[in-house]
Amino acid sequence: MEEPGTTGAVARLLVIEDGHEYEEFARLFLASAFEIAAARSCAEALAAATGGADAMLIDLRFERAAPADLIGDVAGTATRRFGGDEERAARWLKEQQGTLILGALREAGHDAPAVFVHDFTARRLANLRQLYGRVDAVPGFDAGAILAALEGLR
Repeated sequence: MEEPGTTGAVARLLVIEDGHEYEEFARLFLASAFEIAAARSCAEALAAATGGADAMLIDLRFERAAPADLIGDVAGTATRRFGGDEERAARWLKEQQGTLILGALREAGHDAPAVFVHDFTARRLANLRQLYGRVDAVPGFDAGAILAALEGLR
């Protein structure tokens, strides 16, 4: 990741979330290391990643997202996981939307390192790495920890 003012392009960080907190944090604390781009849905993330992303900062939970903006099969998830309870399935899709979006990005060929701001268990993080490659997580909004995690994934 190039620092601004050095030769070469500034790295592009794609922030994927359903609100604005991650983007605001990135613009305040990570803009010296990255050009910041934001996406609020899977469709926006796919379009933005096609324009190039050197790294991704991803929100796990999309609790404020409109149902039409979510990816995932509510009915199928309800049948497979929740005994047909579509309300529980929709809630689960919102709670896991960040990983579902990362999966769609990986499937589309986007392999930039991804960091979640979440305190995953070691087992869950290992599973995410097995599924999606260069993935890490930090337990809170700590610019130094996020930058270190992204650097470690290079």
